[in-house]
Amino acid sequence: MSEATLPQPRTLTPVDLVSLLFLGAVWGGAFLFLRIAAPEVGPVWAAELRLAIGSSVLLLFAGRRTFAAMRGRVIAFTIVGTTFAAIPFTCIAFASLTLPTGFTALLNAATPLFTAALGVVVLRQALSARMIAGLTIGVVAVLVLVGWSHLDPTPATLIAVAAGLGAPASYAVAGTYVRARLSDVRGVELATGMLLMGALVTLPVAILTGAPGTPTMAGVTSLVAVGVVSTALAWPVFYRVLSRSTPTVASTVTFIVPVFAAAWGALVLGEAVGPELVGAFGLVLVSLVLVLGLTPAFPSIAVARLAAVLRPTGA
Repeated sequence: MSEATLPQPRTLTPVDLVSLLFLGAVWGGAFLFLRIAAPEVGPVWAAELRLAIGSSVLLLFAGRRTFAAMRGRVIAFTIVGTTFAAIPFTCIAFASLTLPTGFTALLNAATPLFTAALGVVVLRQALSARMIAGLTIGVVAVLVLVGWSHLDPTPATLIAVAAGLGAPASYAVAGTYVRARLSDVRGVELATGMLLMGALVTLPVAILTGAPGTPTMAGVTSLVAVGVVSTALAWPVFYRVLSRSTPTVASTVTFIVPVFAAAWGALVLGEAVGPELVGAFGLVLVSLVLVLGLTPAFPSIAVARLAAVLRPTGA
């Protein structure tokens, strides 16, 4: 299979920025949903059910187009489904058994670092001083939050942390691969094929772990929410941003996710939130400004453009 020609990244628009904030909110919610559901049905089954629900929803709308896009590219879609869905979803669900919601999401913030390193090696992208500074500040934001965490360094905790870091490493490989091999596939079809193949890859592993546990009503609600909102609705949006930028820029959404995850965990599960959350959020904003190359005038421009988009025709 010949490598697809990479399109030139375009300037990130206000809509793209709003998309990143939306993804931060719904993917932050995914950590909450898995924190509730994974202990009840098992981590691998939680990942499998998330993939099955998400792919089923998207197949209803884009099944025929997806199968057409997958023709002759089943192996490529399987690789994406494994690295962008099966592996990270399972790792996150496993980490959620032990780690607090916000902490698990924080580990995901390593994704831009892995992605930037792969982008330099594989896609031969150059990292500007501004982007390096932004990524560094993003890491500092993570350290600010993690620094106040009080987790016992037991073997279970260390394994959970390793699983949590396995997710961003897999995301980095997947994002780089998609840009290199499937950049010509539309977001909805790409997300549908990814989730479908991810579900097929995860299913035998889930079966080998034994029968799933019986979830409570809260567990069922969490599985449906993570499958529909945090998966079926979110991934087409992410692929649209990825197609318009670079893997490193798109992966900066993982700097936003921990803030929302910590907030959801505090609101729903009563997990503690301290002043470090406020400080880290400020650092995250600075990181985004640097990595995304935003200018001081961007907020007013964003509001004006969004108002133009939302304005009724003929108004």
